[in-house]
Amino acid sequence: MPLKATSVRLDDETLSRVGQMAEAMDRPRAWLMAEAIKQYVAREEWFIHEVEKGIKAADEGRLLDHSDLKARWEAKRATQVG
Repeated sequence: MPLKATSVRLDDETLSRVGQMAEAMDRPRAWLMAEAIKQYVAREEWFIHEVEKGIKAADEGRLLDHSDLKARWEAKRATQVG
């Protein structure tokens, strides 16, 4: 798939940090910025999807009582700590 150019405005400090990271990774600065954007978009898409699932569950009445959820969480933590 052909890549398309775009521009991003960054303050001097952020641009410097991006440049330092790219140099440390032996990658072009443009590669690092593209990778960061891809990861950000994937994470935000996941979050939006999960929120939509939660809203749908709530609309369908599939809810957990706070005390039940807290008990599940505490039980899970107890098995991980031990």
